[in-house]
Amino acid sequence: MSAAFITEGSEVVGTCSFSGSVILNGRVKGDIRATGTLSIAQAGRIEARLHAPIVIVEGEVVGSIVAAERIELRAEARVYGDLETAVLVIEEGAVFEGQTRPPVGQGAEARRNGAGDPRPGATTTVAALAT
Repeated sequence: MSAAFITEGSEVVGTCSFSGSVILNGRVKGDIRATGTLSIAQAGRIEARLHAPIVIVEGEVVGSIVAAERIELRAEARVYGDLETAVLVIEEGAVFEGQTRPPVGQGAEARRNGAGDPRPGATTTVAALAT
């Protein structure tokens, strides 16, 4: 699987799609999609809607994040926006302001099966890690 890097000092504006994983360490505004892990490094400043199976944040994100598998907010992370994921890991020291909900299909499936709370936000798993 290939990996792309947006280095510190770079600025990208618009819609970007990456086949494989990507590490963002510069400034990005727009809509970002990756088929692999999407990582925002400590120097990354992102104003965008992010889509990837796994999203790891060490920098700053203003906007929504949609991750089918999981979102990890590392100790240095600052995230201001809504998160959609099955699993959310927040390390001690991370800043998060927003709402969480499970992936869209997950809530609908539970309702079709007649199981659980019909509100989608009731099934997001959150783990806080002390460092």
